Amino acid sequence: TVGPVTMDRARHEMVVDDQAVQLTATEFRLAWTLISSPGNVFSRDQLVSHVMGADAWITERTIDVHVRALRRKLDVHASWIETVRQVGYRWRDRAPS
Repeated sequence: TVGPVTMDRARHEMVVDDQAVQLTATEFRLAWTLISSPGNVFSRDQLVSHVMGADAWITERTIDVHVRALRRKLDVHASWIETVRQVGYRWRDRAPS
């Protein structure tokens, strides 16, 4: 649990403000990677490896599409995912201001 989000890996569930959020498998792996290390920045390349697998043949910008979809589903809590320009993304370790 970080902020308003609770994730249960065994149940493959994300709950935001006591409401279940339906995620694709890729969105779940992306959210899990980010939320499991709040405050740490992941490059797009690292996220591709964690989320899609090291041998995935996709562009790093594909991660941007998945982040956008995840933010859309987080709705008012989208700002918990922070873009670190020219580096990648991180899950904030404290509430955004």
